[in-house]
Amino acid sequence: MQTLITRFLQAIFLTFVIAVLTIPGFRSHIFFLNFVDEDDNIVIANYVTEGQELYRDVYTQHQPLPFYLSASLQSITQPDNILLVVKRHREFMMLWSLIWIFLLIFRFGSPLFFTALILELVKINLLGNLFLAESLVIYPLIYILAYYLSRPNKVNHLEDWLISILIWVLIFALAPIWPLLGVLLLVQIYTSSNRIYVFSRIVLIGICFGLLIFGRGTLLDFWHDVVYINYQFYIPLTSTLGTAESLYKAFIAPLLVFFNESSSALLSFIQLLSIGFLLELYFLIKDKQVLRAFAWVIILFLANIRYIDPSETLYGAFHMLPWFSVYVFTVVTELKRLWFSRGLKQLTAKFIIILLVIGTISLASASLWDKRDPVTDFYINYSPLVDLSKVVEILSRDSEQAVWVEPVFYWPYWKTGAKQYSEMINYYGWMDLTPPMKNTLNDLLVSELPTIVWAKTQEGIGPYLTEYYQFRRDGKLVDLYLRKDKLNSISPDSLQELSYYRFEIN
Repeated sequence: MQTLITRFLQAIFLTFVIAVLTIPGFRSHIFFLNFVDEDDNIVIANYVTEGQELYRDVYTQHQPLPFYLSASLQSITQPDNILLVVKRHREFMMLWSLIWIFLLIFRFGSPLFFTALILELVKINLLGNLFLAESLVIYPLIYILAYYLSRPNKVNHLEDWLISILIWVLIFALAPIWPLLGVLLLVQIYTSSNRIYVFSRIVLIGICFGLLIFGRGTLLDFWHDVVYINYQFYIPLTSTLGTAESLYKAFIAPLLVFFNESSSALLSFIQLLSIGFLLELYFLIKDKQVLRAFAWVIILFLANIRYIDPSETLYGAFHMLPWFSVYVFTVVTELKRLWFSRGLKQLTAKFIIILLVIGTISLASASLWDKRDPVTDFYINYSPLVDLSKVVEILSRDSEQAVWVEPVFYWPYWKTGAKQYSEMINYYGWMDLTPPMKNTLNDLLVSELPTIVWAKTQEGIGPYLTEYYQFRRDGKLVDLYLRKDKLNSISPDSLQELSYYRFEIN
């Protein structure tokens, strides 16, 4: 009992240390950029709170749990403006991380403190502080890996159940880690003394999740949007790498980082990780722990199936979050073994630690610890979105208006009173090359045009824009349009109010 209390207090203290070092930086950077994938999670989740069905009423190619989590958060906090809803989600990410960090330290000890400390100090470079599926899964994924690594011969059946549930949670949170999660489920079955029981348990949990998520008959819609559209059209149309090349690069990524012709602070840090990892592999093989070395290589490969060039930053880098987090966990975990060895191994551990300390402090100083003004950041990154959303709200007061956006702009859909024109709430170029989506839009356009349009491209709605008045702001044409026959339905007071935001119809 005393040991349990000691571990609890130690976990509380170490989590507090991480909070002190990171939370002020995260709060300072709370509006440091606007990112469409986060907007997507928030706006689609708002439709869920309004009773819309994912995949049936609203198209998305992503997994459902981030939307349900955001919907719950919005229902609890009741934000009524863009500033608050973004702020609440990013504050939630701080709390989410700290809860998992406490659990990791309490359950697995000090190595997880160092893993979490590094991740918290540098993850802002990969947008890990934003409300993204990639950000949400990193600590639960590390918990699962740490569990398998420390799994005793006498299995704790309750925790085994919890791990199975957690794996299914991650399955419905982020698709690119499915291969890794699938292997972990197979390991859980194979290493069990009662494989039929464990297999049945895993299947039962999966069925329960399926019934909860697709209980209203949206399974076929999910299959169409997430599986069929993704693999038949989205991936082939948008991927810059073939499958074979992507898998090859994912497998040799720890070596490949040294031959990258680009440069970035993040790439330099990943190179430091690779130096540590390769040294650790050397000692594992030398100590005839080939199976353990092979397991780490496979785990990192599976976590990196969606290969992203490690020199990418910000908008391109966030897809690396699961792999990057597992990489940090791997290196820190093996450091403990080297540290308690002697001679060259301990010297190597000290060398790796020095590299990680230098790299972590350097990244944190340049990104997390640089002081910013959240008010200024919000004005720069969000005020144009707030203004345009307000215009849509004003135009929607006098009669019901349908909004169409291409390629992407989410905020006209969030609490403006306007309804969505289509189940697609954005329209990228790859969608215009996808027959099921292109044909659906064409049928809608022939039937009735949307009332309000925000269009930066000429792909879907382009041929019909002659039917619209275009707005000006400060005398310059903007990408906002109103259908000509709807002008008379807008009251003079509403038109006058538009002028407050410096918008006028051309």
